[in-house]
Amino acid sequence: MSLPPPSYESFDVLIPDYSFEPRAGEERLEYQRARQLPVQGEDVRPTGVFVNQKDGVTVVLNSQEDKSTTPVFGRRSNVEGTLLIDAPESVSKITIKLTGSIETVSPSTGMTLVNVLNQTHTLFNTGDNMAPESDCSSSLTFSYPLPGTFKHNDQEYLLPPSYYILLGGQGQTYYAKCTYTFSAMISKTRSRRTAFLGKNKKYNTFVFEFLPRLRPPRPVLKRSLLSTIKECPEEWRQISYQLIPRPKKSNLEPLTCQFFLPSVGVFGIRDSIPFHIQIIGSHIDSLAKLRTVTDNNSPLFRVHFLRQVEINSNGNKSAVHFPLGEAKLLPVPPLEGAISLSGQVQQEQRQENINWEGVICCGLEEKLAPSFNAGIVVITDFILLELSKSNMSLFQPFKHGHAVRLVSDSWR
Repeated sequence: MSLPPPSYESFDVLIPDYSFEPRAGEERLEYQRARQLPVQGEDVRPTGVFVNQKDGVTVVLNSQEDKSTTPVFGRRSNVEGTLLIDAPESVSKITIKLTGSIETVSPSTGMTLVNVLNQTHTLFNTGDNMAPESDCSSSLTFSYPLPGTFKHNDQEYLLPPSYYILLGGQGQTYYAKCTYTFSAMISKTRSRRTAFLGKNKKYNTFVFEFLPRLRPPRPVLKRSLLSTIKECPEEWRQISYQLIPRPKKSNLEPLTCQFFLPSVGVFGIRDSIPFHIQIIGSHIDSLAKLRTVTDNNSPLFRVHFLRQVEINSNGNKSAVHFPLGEAKLLPVPPLEGAISLSGQVQQEQRQENINWEGVICCGLEEKLAPSFNAGIVVITDFILLELSKSNMSLFQPFKHGHAVRLVSDSWR
């Protein structure tokens, strides 16, 4: 005899509402961080500190790399540390501000400034119930979480990373940057004689970097298409195009170009991305022309990385492009037919073919920001496949871009 499964919806007992962080009226009695490998989207926290001293005010930030000159925070990070005051006497108020902004300049949009972070936290206030004593401590700890998103024109976007881009060309300048600032302000009450001068204020302000880390959802293949297509065809994406002869080249027929890229579509900035190109045709003359070109060591195609920086302001858009790297094509012996992601080489009709393979990677790794969309600024990366200029006398111009996403880290 089989019984129907119980109906859990009929229970009138509410599920407890748990939260990761203590709420008002709650406190954490004990906390021990689990020893485990970092998961997707989380950062390994450094154990050093960053120290900045100015005008009798010292800021010590935790979880920083040793001897770092600029503090760095990642996704879901807390800006935490200690504020040290050389002379806490007569301190009436202490405020910490975390700010961030995007600034852009382009010929069509002009100059635009958008705030992406604006937090003000009162650490001490003589008029605050949280600080009933008038004496301020010389050492105060703080911890403030960074938000994950911001709003612009009623749209929500992920908080963008710190970046700086200056591009110029044809007498025009394109400029975009995102900066974040930490500021501690100390207000002191003056004596009665100098009260008319207002409160005495001291500041300690410096820039910090926001670098959210992200990894691809799965590893990038380290082997070529031909060595992996049978065992894992799902790891590849196939795109087909037509190579159209010039109108005056009546003796040539259109050829099919097949371009294969890893299907994951998300890559670390330092990843090497494999690809495969196959040209297919049944007309011997068309392929013979191409073989003549390749035999002369003249590259038939170019495969290269291109970054697009798009600036949007008040309905106006402006975009610039700059190269990130170019691949070297290696010839592969002809196959029995057209490549299919089913794992088989199509042999229904004998088709001549020419093949190349290679890997492409970014040539600018050091200060390259990952791809992102912050509304006012959108950074998109493309892998471009185009016919080299030396072959445009035979075929019409051929240029196609494939959008990919570059992230900070490789898959581990």
